[in-house]
Amino acid sequence: MANAKEDTAPKEVRVKPDLSKYVKGVSGSGKKTMRTNDHVAASLDGFTLDECYAVAQELTDTAAKELRAKYSHLNVGMQRMNLGNRIRGAVAKADKAREKDKSVASGAKLLEVACEKPRAAADSRAKAKAKKAEEAAAKKAAAEKAEKGKTKAA
Repeated sequence: MANAKEDTAPKEVRVKPDLSKYVKGVSGSGKKTMRTNDHVAASLDGFTLDECYAVAQELTDTAAKELRAKYSHLNVGMQRMNLGNRIRGAVAKADKAREKDKSVASGAKLLEVACEKPRAAADSRAKAKAKKAEEAAAKKAAAEKAEKGKTKAA
């Protein structure tokens, strides 16, 4: 009997993702992250959650309030992932419509237009963060130089 219990005991499962399929990206907070290497993920790089909701609202013709109600119970990363998948679906739908009617805008063009305003905000945040880091490094270097001067004088 003891052997039967040992045989049916669940074994620990570890998921080992294939990291070669991912590239380095930037989250909305400016932290480094890993993301898939597709056009939608690259377009959303550095966007905050609110900016992702705005893009999804524009491309899916679904109210942001409705989207938030659907995904608000999830953590920020899962919300962002789901929004990205909705956006991918909208881009694919537009591309499929373009195959039938060339007067319809391509999904890539629609995505580009939807991301213009959030991209400007994300770029502005990135520049501000880089400037702040540069100032901190200069301040640290000045402090180290001053400390080195005090050590020599003593």
